[in-house]
Amino acid sequence: MKKITGVNILDDQIEEKLNTRNIFQIFNNFIIPLISKEEQEFLEELEDFLLKKVEPRIDLNKDVYELFPLLGEGDYIQRLNQFGNVNKFGMRYEILLAMATSIIDPELDLARVVSGVIFANPLFQHGRGDHIQNILNEIMSGEKIGAICITERQHGSDAVNMQTSIEEYEDYLVLNGEKVYTTNGSKADYFVVYGVSNKHDPRGSMYQLLIDREFAGIETNRLGIQSIPRVEVSQTIFNSVKVPKEYIIGKQGIGYRNLFSGLVAERDAIIGSSLGISWLTAITALIYTNLRTQFGKPLYDFQAVSFPITQLFTELMAATELGFKSATEYKKTLKYEDQKFIKYNAAFSSGTKFLASNLAQRISYETQQLCGGIAFTDNMRIDKALEVAKVQEIIGGARNIQLYLVSRGIKDIVKRLAL
Repeated sequence: MKKITGVNILDDQIEEKLNTRNIFQIFNNFIIPLISKEEQEFLEELEDFLLKKVEPRIDLNKDVYELFPLLGEGDYIQRLNQFGNVNKFGMRYEILLAMATSIIDPELDLARVVSGVIFANPLFQHGRGDHIQNILNEIMSGEKIGAICITERQHGSDAVNMQTSIEEYEDYLVLNGEKVYTTNGSKADYFVVYGVSNKHDPRGSMYQLLIDREFAGIETNRLGIQSIPRVEVSQTIFNSVKVPKEYIIGKQGIGYRNLFSGLVAERDAIIGSSLGISWLTAITALIYTNLRTQFGKPLYDFQAVSFPITQLFTELMAATELGFKSATEYKKTLKYEDQKFIKYNAAFSSGTKFLASNLAQRISYETQQLCGGIAFTDNMRIDKALEVAKVQEIIGGARNIQLYLVSRGIKDIVKRLAL
């Protein structure tokens, strides 16, 4: 992995031990008791692939997108849905993929999740036709990139009441509007876009469309987000874009249902990414503090260092088990249509996403303090992980939105008891 600018001041012995293979070995000691034999085999194959194929090509001076075709070679753009000859798939595999990829490169995994899961999952779930399959082939190979367009300038958390408009004609639709915070947007070849035909009735008139970059009237402009310089987040403008009707994924009113049915998958994938960042920084700190000496003994021998690290690992182990539980619960959303269960699962995934993403930010910050000044340099990956964790905490809904959804779920239980 090529560093950005700084001089290397890391002790040679410590640098030798702070390699990704050692981080994976420690990570596996904690994770393997929580997963099945098949999942263990998948994880070990994935780690070997990332170490041999991906890590040598990571350049922190370049965008992450040139690494997508490498992930595509191993069928690692996503593992939520079955694709091609892959037989190990599902949300638990997707979480393992997100954790391991985040350990290698947190920015890469952020962009991968958006293209492979948040963009592609609606196509897997609701797309029909040969053109959809062709697009999925391109996305899963890593040769093409996907983005999703929901939020607007005045509608972030209040995503339902969007202003992006859709007019339907006999053979096509016309899309007008502006979306912001479109992750991958400036690089995307395809977009999943939500718009409404009646701004006064967004729920009843919302569409879900697949948009090809080649359609006339699309403009993207990169936003300046300093925390993730290798991931392009954009303003996306649709100026009278004509959309063939075969590119409708969710018809009028169905778009609203599809939007919210996809949010659990989105949150669960982000949970995996956040957990990966946490394991990366926690294990990095564990190795470093056991090797770095101060006052004649390793930093870890001081209780002021070892106790806080132990507490972080304890919280992380609990959060990881909760993340796998959320992944297991996700399977049920594909089987049950009971509204009580759907609401429960939405609240459960929101609460887990809140805990995991907040913990990633906190572990990264706390381990910087425990390791000292070098953890702020590019000699270690902690500072980079912290910056990505800050962004992960708001993707898929800011932390107070997640708490609101949990709060609403709790209130629904009380209402059913007629208290």
